[in-house]
Amino acid sequence: MTKLSVERTPLIIAAEINMINQQTKKALLTGAVEIGKRLKEAKALVPHGEWGKWLEESVNYSQRTADKLMQLFDEYGHKLPALSGDDSSPNSPPEANLGYTKALILLGIPEEEREQFVLDNDVGSMTRKELQEAVQEKKQALQEKDEANKERDQAIEEKNDLQKELDEKDSKITELITQNTELESQVSDYKQNYENGQRNVTPQQKEPEKAPEETASARKITDVQFTIHRDNMLSAYNELLKTLAALAPTDPKLKEEYRETAHGIVETMAKRLKVYPPEIQTNLKIRTHTTTLLSAQKPSN
Repeated sequence: MTKLSVERTPLIIAAEINMINQQTKKALLTGAVEIGKRLKEAKALVPHGEWGKWLEESVNYSQRTADKLMQLFDEYGHKLPALSGDDSSPNSPPEANLGYTKALILLGIPEEEREQFVLDNDVGSMTRKELQEAVQEKKQALQEKDEANKERDQAIEEKNDLQKELDEKDSKITELITQNTELESQVSDYKQNYENGQRNVTPQQKEPEKAPEETASARKITDVQFTIHRDNMLSAYNELLKTLAALAPTDPKLKEEYRETAHGIVETMAKRLKVYPPEIQTNLKIRTHTTTLLSAQKPSN
């Protein structure tokens, strides 16, 4: 039987070398993961405080080296098919074909981002330096993304807080408007009652004089009421200004909407206060004038 011979060319030899090299790297990573697995097992058994000594005396490892090996097991142990005897699985993750050195470098990327990073960057053909630079860029991008997300969440939280505060201010403004409406209604009632009473008053009638004590007491009550309403109004106004100032950088459109609403309310209040309560028109002047004329027509004694 004739034995077939295959001509060995530099291309074939290079392919064999690359295959052996890849297998060696993979075997090195698999071995490192297996060592990391056993180091974790040993660490759980070694008495507390003696771990560093055990590493140095038993396996000649520093704690830094042991930490890296255990981290390799934590990150890749469940992904490498070689550990379970399934080295040819079509579902093997891309990390399964990495060497020990590249696997260590890739620990700088979070696990949830690592597999996609390997696929997007053709890590297998990268040099060690190229991979380190790519990983550093990825870490920087992830950090910037995380900071942007935090700023966004903080802005949303601040906006929600401002909205809550604005809602409270709106409620307070509504309450003040309601109080103002009630006061206007009371003034209108007082005016009506006064006019009704004046129709029955003759020029000779005089209103009974109030006792000094009653007048002083009424003045004190009025002063207290005025002070309370004035302070509440000033406090609400100052708080409204603070709210608008805080809202300006985050939502200028909403700030302007609230400012215009508040400005309209203030203008309306100022307009009403120019003459308040409105002047009361009565017919007393006419009656007095008539009385004067009648007096003038009386014959002198």
